[in-house]
Amino acid sequence: MRLILLLTTALALAACSIKSNRPDYQYPEGSDATGADWPELAVTSELAAAGASVSRAAQDNQQATERLAARARALRTRAARLQREAAN
Repeated sequence: MRLILLLTTALALAACSIKSNRPDYQYPEGSDATGADWPELAVTSELAAAGASVSRAAQDNQQATERLAARARALRTRAARLQREAAN
């Protein structure tokens, strides 16, 4: 049953044409995908360099975060020690 439905749908779609939807439009004789309206492709090495730069920045940020977390732990430890000494 599904096969019949699939084949019927495929046949119906194959019968459709955009040209029959707009009969007054003058379609070009030969469409070529190499025209000047296509954007230039980016150089792969530039994209790789940009990715490496972002990766280095992320690693630097991670290291700075770890240093800050270690400093915060040290300060909390010191504050707890000073509070114990002040309580005595």
